[in-house]
Amino acid sequence: MILGSLRLQPWGPEPPSHGVKALTFDLPSPISQRGMASATATPQASVVESTQMADSQENSRLTLAHLLHPEHWELPEWNGPHLDDVEGLIDKVDGLDHSIALLRRYRNTLRPIHRLSPDVLALIFLQLVDGQDDPLSSRFGSVPWAYVAHVCYRWRVIALACAGLWTQIGTMYPAAALACLERSVDAPLSLVVHAVADADNSTQVINRVRPHMHRMRHLYIPWTHIHDDDGNIAPFLTSLLEAPAPQLETFHVFHVRADGQCFTLPTVFGGNTPRLRILKMSYCSPRIDRITFGNLRHLYIRGRKRDPISLEVSQLLEILEACPKLEVLVTVKARFVQNQPLEQEGEPFRQIRLDNLRRMDISRCAASVVSNLLRRLVVPNCQLSMDVWIERRSDFKFQFGVPDELCDEHPLRDIRKLQVEYRSSAGGVLIQGMTSIHPFLIIAKIDPGSDIGDMPTVSGPILLSLVKTLDLTLLTEFTITETSFYHPHVGFSKDLWIQALSRMPLLRALHIRLQSISESGFCRVILSALSTTDEITGRLLCPNLETITLRDDRTWSSLQWYKFAKTRKAQGHPLKRLSLCLPHYENVEDMAETDLAELREVVEAVDLDPPMSPRIEFSAAVW
Repeated sequence: MILGSLRLQPWGPEPPSHGVKALTFDLPSPISQRGMASATATPQASVVESTQMADSQENSRLTLAHLLHPEHWELPEWNGPHLDDVEGLIDKVDGLDHSIALLRRYRNTLRPIHRLSPDVLALIFLQLVDGQDDPLSSRFGSVPWAYVAHVCYRWRVIALACAGLWTQIGTMYPAAALACLERSVDAPLSLVVHAVADADNSTQVINRVRPHMHRMRHLYIPWTHIHDDDGNIAPFLTSLLEAPAPQLETFHVFHVRADGQCFTLPTVFGGNTPRLRILKMSYCSPRIDRITFGNLRHLYIRGRKRDPISLEVSQLLEILEACPKLEVLVTVKARFVQNQPLEQEGEPFRQIRLDNLRRMDISRCAASVVSNLLRRLVVPNCQLSMDVWIERRSDFKFQFGVPDELCDEHPLRDIRKLQVEYRSSAGGVLIQGMTSIHPFLIIAKIDPGSDIGDMPTVSGPILLSLVKTLDLTLLTEFTITETSFYHPHVGFSKDLWIQALSRMPLLRALHIRLQSISESGFCRVILSALSTTDEITGRLLCPNLETITLRDDRTWSSLQWYKFAKTRKAQGHPLKRLSLCLPHYENVEDMAETDLAELREVVEAVDLDPPMSPRIEFSAAVW
C-alpha cells in the first residue's frame, strides 16, 4: 500500500462532517473494510493481499472521516513486522504532521477568543506591560509577558508585531534586550542600567542601545555609575550620556546605597533635552546649564541624611524661572541656603509666577530661608508641604516658613480647616489644614542647637505667631492636640487665647485632644476666653461656634461647662453638640446620677463618645 499525495477536495460518498472540506490521500488500493481485525491476525498475508489488490483496482481516497477512525486503517507495517520504507512513508507522514499542525491552527481560529481583532488583542497584551512597568524592579527588562507568544500561531504573530511589547530594556538581561531592540522597530524605549548588572552585560547592551538614543523615552541610571568613588562616570556609560536624546522624557538618577557623597549633575546629552518632563535625582543636584528645563513638569531632588544637598536660593530661583510648566517640586534631605543676594542693588523685587505648580515639598530648611523663597513665588494652585527649623526673630515672633504678608494668590490663604498638633517629646509642632482647594502640611521643629528652649515653654507664643501669620478669617474647624508628653505647657493664658480665637470669626467646630498623664491642658483657658465678651461690642468670640469635642483634658469642671453653655445660649449663640470623653464617667452605671442632665438643658446634644480627631489626607510624594 502506498501513501499518496495530500490535498483538500470536496467530500466523496461519505457525508460531510461539520461542513469542512475533506482531507484526502491518493492510495493505489482502497483501505480494506475488514478493519483492524485482519491487519492484526496475519500481517504478512495482509501486505501481500493489499499489493495484489493495488494491481487490479483504481486509486482510492483516504478522507478526513477515515483519519478520524484509526480502527479502519490498513497501512504497511501496521501492527506487523518491520519492513523497509521503500515508498518514503516516513517523509509523507512527516508531511501529515505538518498538515495536522495546520489543522490545529485552523481549529484555534474557530475558538471564541479569535473573534477579537488583532488590534484588540494587542491592546490586551499591552496591559501586561502596564502591570510590569516598575523601572526599579529587578525584573525590569526580563519581558515576563513573552509567554503570550507561545500560546498559538496567531497570538505569536500579533505579539511579535506589537512593537509596544518590546520597549523595556534592562542591562541584567542582555539576550532579552537585544531581542527587544529588534522587535520594537521604531517605538520609544525605556532603559534601566541595573546597579548589580555584570559590567560585560551592561557594556554589551549599552553599545547596542547607543544607536537608538534618538528614540529613548525613559532612562534610569544608578548614581554610582554617574559618580563613582573617584568622582567619574562609569566608562561604559560615557558614550550613552554624551549622545543626543531629543525624545527623552524621563531621566532618573536613582538611589542604590547610603554611602557616598552628593555631587552636581554633569552635563548630559549635550545639555539639550527639549522634551524632558520628569527629572529625579538622588545624591545629586541640577544646574541650569547641564540640562534643558523648558518642558520640565516634575523635579525631584534627594540628598543623604548625613550629607544633605545644599542649594543656593538664587540657583533654585534660576531653575524655577527656566521651568514655566513645572507641576511638582519635591526636595528630600536637601536644604536651601541664602549666602548670595537675590537682587542686585537697584533691581526690582524678584518674583516668579508658576501657574501650573500643584505640589511643592520642601524639607530641612531654615524657616527664614523658606519664608524668603515663598515670598518670591506666585503659586495660586499649589499643595504645600514644608519641614523647617523654627527660628525666633528679634521681636520674639517665631518663624515657621510662612511669610508675614501673604499675597492674594498665596497657597495658604483662604484656610477652612486647621490642626495644630504639638509633639513636645520630639521638639516639634505639626501644622496641617485645608484651604478651599488644597491641603497643606508644615512640620516645624526646634533645632537642638538653638537657644529657643523646649516646646512646652514656647508652645503658646508659637501658636500666637501662627494665627497672626496665617489667613484664618474663613476658618470653620480648629483642632489643637498634644501627643504623649509628661510636662505641662506654659504660656497659654486667657489673653493669648482671646487673641487667637478673635482671628477665627467663622469658627463652627472646636476639637481639643490631649494625651498626657499630667493635669495640664488647654480646656479651662479656652472656655474662659470663649465666655468673655468684647469690651467694645459686648459680643462673644466665635459667635458661630456650634460643636466642641473634648478628649482626656482634665482642666475643666461641669459647672464651668454649664455656665459657658448657658452664657452663649443667653447671647443667642447656643451650642448644638458637646462631646466629652473623661475617665470619671467610665464607671458610672446610671448616667441620670451625673450632671449631664443639667448640661442638656443648655446644650442641644451631650454625649460621651467624641469622634476621633479628623485627619486631613495628604498624599506622600512618590519617587
